[in-house]
Amino acid sequence: MASLETAVGQPSGAAPDGIDDGCATRQDAPINSVHRARSIPMTDLPRALATALSAVQRPGDFYASGTLDMHPLGLDVAGIGPVALPLLPAQAEQLVALAEQAPYGRGAETLVDTEVRRTWQLDAAQVRISGRRWAEDLAQIVRDVAAGLGVAGRVEAEMYKLLIYDAGSFFVPHRDSEKAPGMFATLVVVLPSPYTGGELVIRHKDHEARLDLRRDEPSEVAWAAFYADCRHEVLPIASGHRLALVYNLIRPDGEPVPRPPDYDSVRESVSALLRDWRDGPRKLVLPLEHAYSEAELGFQTLKGADGAVAGVTLAAAEAADCDLHLGLVTLYESGIAEHSGGGYWDDDDGDFEVIESTDEGRTIHDWRLPDGSAPAIGELPFNDDEISPPDAFAGFDDIEPDFEEATGNEGASYERSYQCAALVLWPRSHRAAALADGGLAVSLPYLTTLLERWQQAGAVHGDDAWQEAHALALAIRDAWPADGWQGLRGGADGRPAQLLDALSRLGDRTAAAVFIAGSVAAGAYDEADNQALADVLAELPA
Repeated sequence: MASLETAVGQPSGAAPDGIDDGCATRQDAPINSVHRARSIPMTDLPRALATALSAVQRPGDFYASGTLDMHPLGLDVAGIGPVALPLLPAQAEQLVALAEQAPYGRGAETLVDTEVRRTWQLDAAQVRISGRRWAEDLAQIVRDVAAGLGVAGRVEAEMYKLLIYDAGSFFVPHRDSEKAPGMFATLVVVLPSPYTGGELVIRHKDHEARLDLRRDEPSEVAWAAFYADCRHEVLPIASGHRLALVYNLIRPDGEPVPRPPDYDSVRESVSALLRDWRDGPRKLVLPLEHAYSEAELGFQTLKGADGAVAGVTLAAAEAADCDLHLGLVTLYESGIAEHSGGGYWDDDDGDFEVIESTDEGRTIHDWRLPDGSAPAIGELPFNDDEISPPDAFAGFDDIEPDFEEATGNEGASYERSYQCAALVLWPRSHRAAALADGGLAVSLPYLTTLLERWQQAGAVHGDDAWQEAHALALAIRDAWPADGWQGLRGGADGRPAQLLDALSRLGDRTAAAVFIAGSVAAGAYDEADNQALADVLAELPA
């Protein structure tokens, strides 16, 4: 995971030494002063978690999948001639008539049994693929496969079969036999063809992936690859025809055959740490190594070991009843600077030094979930106790700041910033408190999202959606700011009315009354709250 330990003395705007592939400075988005979370006792969890995950060095998983925008492709089959893509029903029937029933292996035997496998096959010698860019497209798929499986070095794809599945076709769970020296995995490329069903299910130890390789866009091909020791099956085709090229992935020149990465022991260690997480930090922020823009940020696009760390952490989080998010982290600081001599009459800007920091922020933003969605969580602050490893941002103060010359009545100033991607963890039991700690600008909009989700689910009092929204509403009430600027802001813009409306919709009039008697009576009020107050008070007993 990324560290700022070596981020010293770099030119403004440059990535610090040692993290040039990890994070990038961000000067285009000023951040409000950090809202400091409540004091949290220090524990060993952040360091222990980082130590456990440091064993995850090799990227990759037991399978990989993706989609490629295909260049025009020519498919010729001996005995038929050119085959149109997307596949036409008439030509699909021709292929079935020409093909042989696909066998399966059992020990040293090769058998045909339609109770085990109902699929039609054509040998590679019967198939010719043309197209000026196909070799380039296949090479790109193989590169993506190697990255997804965590394989370094040369990988070759050797065509094995053309398979066609008609309605009712399937293949029960099985493992692929070694069909060529150096074979370590299978690649399946599903060509454009209209069909439904036929999902590919891949299993390795206790893990399972279910992949729908059907694509509606005729210019796309979907592919999946998996290690040869994985059990896999093709579920029955519901309608249409599924047309797939199958390749053996081979390690040439007698090089060692790669095996799937095995991080079960790490996953168990991380899961045990998370299951014991009760006190201490409200959440944990785990910086990643590589740089990601907002547009490319996602669990499926993590690079190298970042993807492996995320996969291990996700499995451990699910087992330990924790939430895992991905987000961009920004550290920001600005303040007063002073000219320290020289430069006024020279070509350069002279020398400056930092005098005082007047504004700083540490926030997580641009959130992503493992399913690819972007939850409606705003900029959530974090503190030192929540960083794993604890010294990940230790070098921030040593990043060379950008200085601004004095102008008019304004003195010289400076600012420095740093951005990277990070995994963010919290126990589900901490979820409401973690979001409430982010302040009303974070928690109230997310509460609105939860209420909408509850309403769409049928607005059943006491169900899971209600429980989540109700827990957050109570956490917001209990963390309502009372002092200083935050207290004044808490009573503005109809924010009390938003909470009162939420509590009323959730049916908790007692919690609403407590909020009125406490925070509203103490000053969390403006005229925009009148209607909400009247509505709640009208429902309360005298």
